[in-house]
Amino acid sequence: MNRLYWTWIYAVTLLAFSAAAVHSLFDERRLLGEEVARASALATSLEDTVLRNLRTRRFGQIANTISRLRKQKRLLGLTICPVNAAAKGTTQQRAIGFPSGSGWESLCKSPMTQSAQKTRANVHWRATDMTNRFQYTAHAMADPDRPGIRAVAVVIQDLSYLRERWIDVFIGTAVLTWSVGAILLLLMATQVRGWVRSNVGLLRHNLKSMVAGRRPMVSSDFSGLSSELKPLSEEVGKLAARVISLSDAKLPSESSWLESLKKTIGGRSLLVIANREPYIHQRTIDSRFSYPRGRIHVIRPASGLVTALEPILRHTGGLWIAHGSGNADPEVVDANNEVRVPPERPTYSLRRVWLTKEQNTGYYYGFANEGLWPLCHLAHTRPIFRLSDWQKYREVNQLFCDAVPQERIDGDSLILVQDYHFAMLPRMLKQRKGPESRAKVGIFWHIPWPNAETFGICPWHQDLLRGMLGADVIGFHTQYHCNNFLDTCDRYLESRIDREHFSVTMDNHQTFIRAFPIGIDTAPVRVLSHEERVQLKEHYGIRAPIVAVGVDRLDYTKGLLERVEAVERFLEKYPQYVGKFTFVQMGSPSRTDIPSYRVLVEQLHEAVLRVNTRFTGPREQRSGYRPIVFLSQHHEWDEIKYFYQIGDLCMVTSLHDGMNLVAKEYVWCQAPDRGALILSKFTGASRELTEAFIVNPYSIEEMADAIAAAIAMPAEERQRRMTALREKVQSHNAYHWASDVIEALVRTEAPSAKPTEVAEMPGEAPKKAAG
Repeated sequence: MNRLYWTWIYAVTLLAFSAAAVHSLFDERRLLGEEVARASALATSLEDTVLRNLRTRRFGQIANTISRLRKQKRLLGLTICPVNAAAKGTTQQRAIGFPSGSGWESLCKSPMTQSAQKTRANVHWRATDMTNRFQYTAHAMADPDRPGIRAVAVVIQDLSYLRERWIDVFIGTAVLTWSVGAILLLLMATQVRGWVRSNVGLLRHNLKSMVAGRRPMVSSDFSGLSSELKPLSEEVGKLAARVISLSDAKLPSESSWLESLKKTIGGRSLLVIANREPYIHQRTIDSRFSYPRGRIHVIRPASGLVTALEPILRHTGGLWIAHGSGNADPEVVDANNEVRVPPERPTYSLRRVWLTKEQNTGYYYGFANEGLWPLCHLAHTRPIFRLSDWQKYREVNQLFCDAVPQERIDGDSLILVQDYHFAMLPRMLKQRKGPESRAKVGIFWHIPWPNAETFGICPWHQDLLRGMLGADVIGFHTQYHCNNFLDTCDRYLESRIDREHFSVTMDNHQTFIRAFPIGIDTAPVRVLSHEERVQLKEHYGIRAPIVAVGVDRLDYTKGLLERVEAVERFLEKYPQYVGKFTFVQMGSPSRTDIPSYRVLVEQLHEAVLRVNTRFTGPREQRSGYRPIVFLSQHHEWDEIKYFYQIGDLCMVTSLHDGMNLVAKEYVWCQAPDRGALILSKFTGASRELTEAFIVNPYSIEEMADAIAAAIAMPAEERQRRMTALREKVQSHNAYHWASDVIEALVRTEAPSAKPTEVAEMPGEAPKKAAG
């Protein structure tokens, strides 16, 4: 009987899938034919109007007629390519249509368009950019009163819906066919229902165990079952055990990422250049003496860059070059200004570059953080550009270039330049390379890239662009920033822009632009017990049962003042949570030598005091309750990873951010059944972590409502969201990011690489910018 059931199910399933595939194929062909007919009909309907206006050279009238067609469904573009009768293959007037841009000129001169002109017949062709599918139709327009072709209409249609349509038709047909077979099988099964009913007890128990995620109580003693059901119960038990074991191995392990990364690097050496060093040696200072006294402390700075890159070098080895900022840094380096790190188990070298106070002030605080930082972040802080700062910026970039060992440049090293502090460095390194050098240089821009007009505010924007284009690969967090960079190069440099493969060629050097969403180190984090979370809350002086957390540098781009105002509005709008809700903000002091940062800290303290005073009555004061706890000091990762776990929700509400790894750290440190994430839509992370509560950080009301929604969210929904978020963080971790960046560098090695090979470089699939 069992064999009959399984044979029937197999046959019905095979039939269902075959019927679904055939039906979907014929349906897709039918729709393609309809789209071809629709494009031809559209071009034909325009023919009289276009020819009449071409005779009178009323090109504006043609443009108005075409613009009225913009809202047609699945119509991506439409252009008229006027043909000069005196010179075939050229145009006497710029292409007329939408969307506007130089891409239409090349499309009008394409072989397919020329073929339509010569054959006087409609020419159809299709293309794809790995994400979307398009259909092009070229229709020749002949004037009956004049010989030859007067114009060619090119229609572009979006065929992306066909994929979803194909899937829907396939699933619908398969389900319908399989359902019919299942119904027939059910009718057969009813004949033996009475016989099964007396023997199904143990079988039902095993099925419930599997659904609940528990191991079934499978025993070798099946005396209570009929002989026909014993094998079935055994199989169910094995299946349950298999499902449970697979659920533990569903996500890729850290070791698998490391093996993939090491395989990608091969025998090449890895070199990271960054302003921030992964370990700072700081000696405590005793005011009784005129010189430092006490023990040397090793500090890991609060930095997303360090969070992502340090685990890579820790496992692969290499060299990290950075500014030595600790007061004890010179005491621990060797003759080459290097020290082996991490201190507990050294695996790579940290080479320190020493800067004078004037160099650090001009390069770091001045040009980088009073100029480029506000320029690239839409936080409405005016950038300041001084000539003296620009001179120090170039001078420091040259210092870091000189710090790279010549054997690394002449060898086959992979050099990863990090962030906006070193825009000039890639070209400087390129100029040091010898003719036999196989070293590859990549620069990753960790902050947003603004639009071309905004970047043009910088007086030295062309120098910065030329410096970056000395790299073989330029990486950004999102494709949107890649598009902005390409537009900026197109506007300000004499270079060849390849929008199909996303590259810029200048001075016979090709640079590829790619999106690499950065991740975090997903090493396992111990989950605190309930009792441990209670003790930790007492340590921070938290008296409320519901806790929201935030971890940020004290920076005006992080939206900290708006976050405090959102908490204030939440307690005002939902007064039932006064005394039950506390927001705890860890704020690491940053760039305190810049006036705007000092002002922010003062405003933040005033705002916290205002909210605490407003919502702390006599009863709350007796209990020690505070609506907001502000921890304004540096915190180590070993403390932060457990601090995340006391948060019932985490607020990441940056006004503008390249990625923001705090969101990913919080998700990874939380248990799958706890926590909720409120995330700004102006962060790169919001494009990945879509299960978070996505908010506009400028809308205080929206953030207040998001806090209430996160608190009131049902437990089942909370677990579903957090599980999905954890899977995304795990699958796109720091090793995945580094592997993609390094693989992209390695793939640029062959100078004769074909365009199709280049297009398959790792990273987000390139999307053509409009125009």
